[in-house]
Formats: sequence, structure tokens, C-alpha cells
Amino acid sequence: MTIHLPPHIESSIQAAVHSGHFASMDEAMTKAATLLLQQLQQKQAQVKPSAEPSPDPLLGLMQDHAELMDEIVEDAMRHREQQPWRLNAGE
Repeated sequence: MTIHLPPHIESSIQAAVHSGHFASMDEAMTKAATLLLQQLQQKQAQVKPSAEPSPDPLLGLMQDHAELMDEIVEDAMRHREQQPWRLNAGE
């Protein structure tokens, strides 16, 4: 495989080889490719949807604002008592 790197990256890798961090350019590039593949796998794992279904956003809002929901229910019940939704059979 032939690859073409920008000069500043190639010279940095060559410097790492010459300083003894890697035995050869092939070893350095293998390490670089391995790290890239690991990073891509980690990103993919973060993006994958979990096996559990995501919670309903509306239910989450109700949990976050339980007191407000209680007030809304109380208000709705008060209105229902004042104005029933169904008329009695005789009305």
C-alpha cells in the first residue's frame, strides 16, 4: 500500500522512528492505523442506539416538573367539576 502524507506529518513520524520510538516506518504506521481504528470503533459504539428504548421525552418532562404536573391536574379536575364533559341523559 502506498500512502501520501503531508510533509510535516511524514517528517514527525520519521523523527519518531529515528529517535527509537519505532523500529521502522511500517511499525509507526501500523500503530497509527491501529489507534485510528480504535478511535473509530469507540465513536461508533457511542453512536449505536442502546438495546433499551429511549424514554418518552414527555414523560421525562413530567418527572422533572412533578409539582407543575400536579397543579395542572388539579386545575383540570376543578374545570371538569365546573363544566362536565358529558351531559346527563336528561339534559
